[in-house]
Amino acid sequence: MSNVSTPTSATADDKARRVRDLLSSYYGNQPASSSGTGSPEAVTPSRKGGFGGSRGSGLDSAAFDADRYLSHLLRGTRLDGLLSKHVEMSTEIKVLDSDMQMLVYENYNKFISATDTIRSMKSNVDGMDSNMHELKTVIDSVATRSNAVNSKLQLRRDHVEELNQVRGLLFKLQAIFDLPKRLHTALEQGAVEIAVDAFAEAAPLLKRYGHKGAFRQVAVEADACAKDLTQILKQRMVTQKDEAAECIQMVRKLGEPIESLQEDFLMCMHKRMEDILHEAEAIADIMAPGVNPASIQGLLTKVSARASWGFEGETPPPLQRFAVELDQRFITEMAHTAALFSELFEPSGRKTLLKVTREAFSRYMRVVKRALTDAAAKESARAAAVALATPQEPASAEQTAGFSGDWGTAGISDALYTISNDMQRIQSLLPELSPQDRGTEVVESTVRQHIGACFSALEQRVLSTLSEASQKLSSSPAASFTPSQDASTQDKPLLQAFNSSSGLVMRGSASILSGLQVYQAKEWVLRSWRDVFVDLVQGQLQFLFLSLLTGFVRISGMHMDGFDPAQATTAAGSSASMNPLFPMAGPSSRSSDAGGTRPQGSQPPSPTKAKQRAQDPATTSGRTTPPAGLLLLLAQLCSFMENTAVLHVMEVIAATFPGQGGSSGSDQPPAFVAGEVARRLGTAAQTLLGGYVEAHGRQLTIAVRRTVDSTNWLQHKEPRGPRPICDLLIEKLATAEAEVVQLVRETGQTTPQNARGHRSSASVSGQSEGYGGGDSWGAQTPRMQLTGSAMERNVARLFRDRVKFSAAVEFTQTSILAGISRVGLKSLVESVRLQTLSRAGLQQLQLDVHYLRPLLRRFAQGNEANVVHQLLDEVLSTALERAIQPQLLEGMVLDKIMGSQTPS
Repeated sequence: MSNVSTPTSATADDKARRVRDLLSSYYGNQPASSSGTGSPEAVTPSRKGGFGGSRGSGLDSAAFDADRYLSHLLRGTRLDGLLSKHVEMSTEIKVLDSDMQMLVYENYNKFISATDTIRSMKSNVDGMDSNMHELKTVIDSVATRSNAVNSKLQLRRDHVEELNQVRGLLFKLQAIFDLPKRLHTALEQGAVEIAVDAFAEAAPLLKRYGHKGAFRQVAVEADACAKDLTQILKQRMVTQKDEAAECIQMVRKLGEPIESLQEDFLMCMHKRMEDILHEAEAIADIMAPGVNPASIQGLLTKVSARASWGFEGETPPPLQRFAVELDQRFITEMAHTAALFSELFEPSGRKTLLKVTREAFSRYMRVVKRALTDAAAKESARAAAVALATPQEPASAEQTAGFSGDWGTAGISDALYTISNDMQRIQSLLPELSPQDRGTEVVESTVRQHIGACFSALEQRVLSTLSEASQKLSSSPAASFTPSQDASTQDKPLLQAFNSSSGLVMRGSASILSGLQVYQAKEWVLRSWRDVFVDLVQGQLQFLFLSLLTGFVRISGMHMDGFDPAQATTAAGSSASMNPLFPMAGPSSRSSDAGGTRPQGSQPPSPTKAKQRAQDPATTSGRTTPPAGLLLLLAQLCSFMENTAVLHVMEVIAATFPGQGGSSGSDQPPAFVAGEVARRLGTAAQTLLGGYVEAHGRQLTIAVRRTVDSTNWLQHKEPRGPRPICDLLIEKLATAEAEVVQLVRETGQTTPQNARGHRSSASVSGQSEGYGGGDSWGAQTPRMQLTGSAMERNVARLFRDRVKFSAAVEFTQTSILAGISRVGLKSLVESVRLQTLSRAGLQQLQLDVHYLRPLLRRFAQGNEANVVHQLLDEVLSTALERAIQPQLLEGMVLDKIMGSQTPS
């Protein structure tokens, strides 16, 4: 086998390749694309002795190099492989030859079929020439005969056209004579449009020939029908509001003067607008806060097509959807009425148009303002988690101290934007109504009311929390609370109420200011009154503190001489004139006189003259005395707002409105007068604290007077131990202490113990605490004071250090408890002064004082302790004065009696 191919074999291969490519392209077999370059890798035989790649990408490739392939095959293939390759290639050659032969046969058959087809077409075309000549001859004959017929019928055609014109004229005349009948038929069938069109078509002819001959009767009957049509159209214009404009156009076709329809047209349009507003008022009633569920069904019957208003079942639409639907109906109708009136009527009737539209527009404004006001109240109440149905109802237990953060500002501003823009649509049509100015007025008044509603809701939330605390204190008195370091907040109702109320004031004011910033972000809302808006917010903050103070006075059941809620609410200076209506404020906060009224023309009271007058349960009709702990809670809240909340609010105002406000002028006081607010809160805090001390002292006074008055002191037995009233006094003080330690912090305050355990501790430590030594009466006081005359005792009292028994109570545990102790001991002194004592009665009181002295130490320390001890001395001194036999027991005897007592 030669390794070199001859030129003849190469030429034969090229020829064979070209033939194969031509046949493949003809029969749709594309040659395989080749990307090889004849490299050794492209023609490397496979491990089975085959050639690397397929035939289509190897031997059949256009770039196939036969010599190179053969050389490589001879070098890399053994003899048996070459023989196998030879057999394989011989088989492929035979297959290719067979395929080529089949292709040639198929091509030959196609050539034969094409030849037969061409031959048949040629024979058919040869026969068509004669037929075309015959057709042309026939057409020429038809044209000749047609021309002859036309020439003969020309005269008759002119006559027929003349007769046709006469027939049309007769038809029109017949229509005129049939007009009355057609009009009556149309009226009977209710086809008013057809009757109007028929009369309008005949009106020119009747107007021209109606006074002649037979047309006279037709014209009379047609005019009578036209009058009936006019009456029907006027009635339809009133009853069918949607067809008012069409009715006017049809009446115009009947020849009726358009000016006579002006009143009927305006009446129709006014009724349509009234119907829209009637539905809107019903929807506003449903959307109102606190609506009675029983009345909703009746209101829903007044609303047609509720789905178009945005109802979902019986749920009313949101404010934005309501505003859009109302404006789309009413404002569009008003604009359509004004535009149509200007088009149909003369300008002389515009006064009547303004009268009708002004009345409807005023009613629309009332509906819009009411919906916006109700939405502001509802959103504010929802954000503050208070109930709107009954303002006095306290918040539910599920309500937490947090706020939703969404005070409805976004929804209200979107509704205001819709209303303001829609009012501008009718500005050019009805400028006399000043709709643009009214829109601006609605925006400003709504923002004012929303601000007031937000702060009123916060106030209601705080007062509701205090009302809950009052009920809890009434149901679970503080006597059941034992103070300890490990007590949780739930076990401290006063502390829990204080944390809730103070947190509401702090977080609520910050949340409201954050929510109102949405208005600041919208330039169109505060376009011309931004500084007034800032002053309004600050004034409402001051109003909030003063209103809470008024509510505290009402809840406390106290009367503060010199405190006038009406004067308190106007202390904000110029901002008082900007306070809006408060739909949520009940008589308890923003409109009630909880503390009495000041005579007209009197001067504002001085804070130093403020004092409380406790309401006696026996003389107060219809009022329940609040728990004493509630007075301490209110006093602490006032002190907290004075020292913390006011400063916090000032910081929030500075951060929210930097460099803004002060539109009222430099000669006016600022909207938020922090000093005045703090002064009033401080005065109220001190007064309420005094009321708390007086409330507990009144309980001690009642107990002391009852036990002293019920004891027969002249026949009293020898003392065997302190009376039960002593333990009762300690228990009352422990109850007050349990309340005080929850709210008033004082470093170094000892941990309270159970009052019933003091007797045993006193008896054990009698010597160290000094029931006859140290601080006892026998150790401190010379014997002359025990056995001397009353004059000697009074002289000794003059040289004793003076201590104020009625000093002002401070916000410390020691001062408060000592103040309560002073009231009880003063009552004991006054009660003993009214009795006459035997020797045993005197010694019983001496034993009681001896027992109380060490127990009262933990309730009074420092200077307060001196006051309490002197009051105890005063009790014994008074008893000596009222005793028939002023003989006291020795200190050792007192200690022995106390030592013999067993713990109860």
